[in-house]
Amino acid sequence: MTSPYITVDGTAYAVESLSDRARTLSSDLLRTIQEYRAMFNSYREQLTLTGAYTGGLKEAVQKAELPIVISPDSNSDKPIIKIDEVSYEAHDLPDSVKASVSALVRANTQKTGLEFRLRQLDAARGAYVKAIQDEIAATHPAPMNPQPDTSSNA
Repeated sequence: MTSPYITVDGTAYAVESLSDRARTLSSDLLRTIQEYRAMFNSYREQLTLTGAYTGGLKEAVQKAELPIVISPDSNSDKPIIKIDEVSYEAHDLPDSVKASVSALVRANTQKTGLEFRLRQLDAARGAYVKAIQDEIAATHPAPMNPQPDTSSNA
């Protein structure tokens, strides 16, 4: 059984051989990666929901038979719903369309929040990797000997 290690620039180092700072950074990096994976799974679910809500809105608009706007006036303050490049008048919406719009807006807001958090976590991951590289360069821990066999890891 191989002791816990971290690979930096192709070289494996036993975690126990790292400085306290490098161990802390490695632990933080691991938590960041775990959170990123969990957030990414939530993001994929949100994409699925957004797609479903978009389909639901399209269906609700078609059932409501909203008037089609031939050439929307960009200066107009009249509400318009645009689906698949077709614009519809959106005043006096039926409850089914309002519910679909509300669900889609909520899903898009959540998706946007997840995208922002994923960008934050990706930036943190990069910063942790750089800090670990710098710490290893400064403290010169001994590489594992022999290096772990990673050929079985996919």
